[in-house]
Amino acid sequence: MNRGTIPMKRLRSSILGRIAVAALLVLPMSTTAQKLDRTKAPAPAAPPKVQVAAAKHHVLSNGMHVIVVENHKLPIVSVQFRFDHEPLAQGALAGYQDLMGELLTSGTARSTKEQIDQRVDAMGATLTGSTDALYASSLKKNFKELMNLVYEVVVTPAFPSEEFEKARTRYMSGLKSRADDPDQIAEVVGRALTYGKGHPYGEVVTEESLSKVKREHLQAFYERFFRPENGYLVFVGDISENEAKAMAKSLFGDWQQKKPVSSVDENGVETVKPLGPLRFAGKPPVMIGGRNMSFVDRPGSAQSVIKVVAPVDLKPNDPMALSAQVMNTILGGGVFNARLMQNLREARAFTYGAYSSLDPDRSCGSFSAGCSVRNEVTDSAITEIMYEMERIREAPVSDEELTLTKNYMAGSFARSLEDPRTIARFALNTLINGLPADHYATYLQRLDTVSAASVQAAAKRLLDPDNANVLTVGDKASVGNKLAPLSFHRTVIYYDANGDVYRETAEPAPAGMTAKDVVDAYVNALGGISAVNKVMTLKKTYKATIQGMPVTMVEQHSAPNKYAMTLGNGPMVLQSIVFDGTRAKRKGMEGTAELLDEQLQDVLQSAYIVPELMKTELGNIPKLTGVVEIDGRKCYRVVTEKLSGDSFTDYFDKESGLKVRRTEIQMTEEGNFTVTTDFKDYKEVQGVKFPHTIDQNAGVHMLFEASTIEVNGAIPATVFNVD
Repeated sequence: MNRGTIPMKRLRSSILGRIAVAALLVLPMSTTAQKLDRTKAPAPAAPPKVQVAAAKHHVLSNGMHVIVVENHKLPIVSVQFRFDHEPLAQGALAGYQDLMGELLTSGTARSTKEQIDQRVDAMGATLTGSTDALYASSLKKNFKELMNLVYEVVVTPAFPSEEFEKARTRYMSGLKSRADDPDQIAEVVGRALTYGKGHPYGEVVTEESLSKVKREHLQAFYERFFRPENGYLVFVGDISENEAKAMAKSLFGDWQQKKPVSSVDENGVETVKPLGPLRFAGKPPVMIGGRNMSFVDRPGSAQSVIKVVAPVDLKPNDPMALSAQVMNTILGGGVFNARLMQNLREARAFTYGAYSSLDPDRSCGSFSAGCSVRNEVTDSAITEIMYEMERIREAPVSDEELTLTKNYMAGSFARSLEDPRTIARFALNTLINGLPADHYATYLQRLDTVSAASVQAAAKRLLDPDNANVLTVGDKASVGNKLAPLSFHRTVIYYDANGDVYRETAEPAPAGMTAKDVVDAYVNALGGISAVNKVMTLKKTYKATIQGMPVTMVEQHSAPNKYAMTLGNGPMVLQSIVFDGTRAKRKGMEGTAELLDEQLQDVLQSAYIVPELMKTELGNIPKLTGVVEIDGRKCYRVVTEKLSGDSFTDYFDKESGLKVRRTEIQMTEEGNFTVTTDFKDYKEVQGVKFPHTIDQNAGVHMLFEASTIEVNGAIPATVFNVD
């Protein structure tokens, strides 16, 4: 029914009126109904205009900005004191800025932390500090008293030594626990990979850097950057413009911050004692060099935390910023119908949640996407994230996706306006980020104009799955090698929990000890050189299960260097290698190939019964590089450079002398894989010890158990025939 045809206000409250209304209700929907096309959705209404409360802006004579947002609905007033400056790197003192923010409210020239806390509690107020700001709120009747305390904290912080040590101890405790939290590791290392550790946003606070911080570093940072000329004092709530302006002028109008001891060199670099040279953000980092696979090992972890990260050139005042936010919301920005969620959770059941974020920033923006998944689907989950990033670049989003997303964003924006602090944030952002004066007032109109084409343009400009850092925090043994084929460089780069390239921690080897000494001890542990030299033939048979399939591996040696290996499943031979001392061939389901050059050298490394004794024949150069701990045992680490230039690392138990592990990078067409082989359960056979369990991980876990090891038995010469 078209109620515009007969205005209801014209119907009198009478029997006649009621009859008329009843008649209208029962009349057939003739002409009006025929004009409606119910197969088409009604045209959307024009986006409403947003009535953003006006923020008043003033500048005091000392350069301090004062912003006032009046809201008299509740007798509450909040204040934010923000100090704006370019991001500053902390270098070897990483952590002092966080400590300064915590200690800002921990004591002044007149009040202890306890006294400040008591005053805040008595007012029923809140007071918190951060690296670049102070926040406070109270009832209107207590606000003047609260502002006196704010003035005291901002102008005369003392950073008491006792409170400094307490805060640093708490911070240090948090750093120690970070290594046990994969999400924290992913956050910290993800930022380091996004920006680089030299950028202020990519720095990582460590126990070492925090231990170097002193309270005078906090004082110097405060004096240099908490200054009226770069300060923004924002009032929100039950306060008038005149009240706020008078209060700001009375308390802070004459404030002139003390200048720290500093100097500027001929290159314009400022040095502040005791902080040293100030190094600001500078040029934004750029991701180049193709997709990297980065990994932080957490042995035994059943899940992997995945983060795909990259820096993006997106500032808050970028004309494309709103289209970019729509694009990210469709991709994975927190709504259930986002593509990452629908793909990785709903379609594939890989995870409980998959998300993405896109953060504009004056210095450098960032993109991140990720989830937590089971080890066995880690590589598949990464592939799907890459796919969704590529899909939103290559094809326009659907009208339904676009409408749902814009409706969601419009609703979120409207709800945010219910909080007066939002208006204050709008006003502050407008000034600091150089936004148009009507940026927020026109938000809904601008959102309505975002099209599928502009979303795709934003995706093409800001997302590049072929040029991103893919970080995984998880179990290296289960996952690491599976990720190499996904890297453009066909390798995985390993990092520690602080975002540094992983290097095995080692103690120095005993003075004067060499790799030869370690090998001699190993041979003695096997049974001695005399017993070893008596081994003329050797046949080892191992049983294993590989991905549910039972296999048998047989290795046969004939001194000095003939070798044959067969890997099979019952009568079916999966792979075999034969080496007659000069030539080698490999046979498998893919065919037969003669091994040459580096592949031939690799076979030769396995051909000798105790290859550690044959370094001259093999062209190996072993070097003792320290003592490391493996499964609670001290082990000598010997790195051996092969004739080809590649290397492998052997670990020998310091106490028993036996070899317990070998690690080696294996290069294939699919990628470079780390092969880790553990040698266990040594047992003596005719005077010589052999490992009866070989535990190998090369992307696929293989546990070989010896069924027979035969020394000096008869091996037909034909076993080693290449042709």
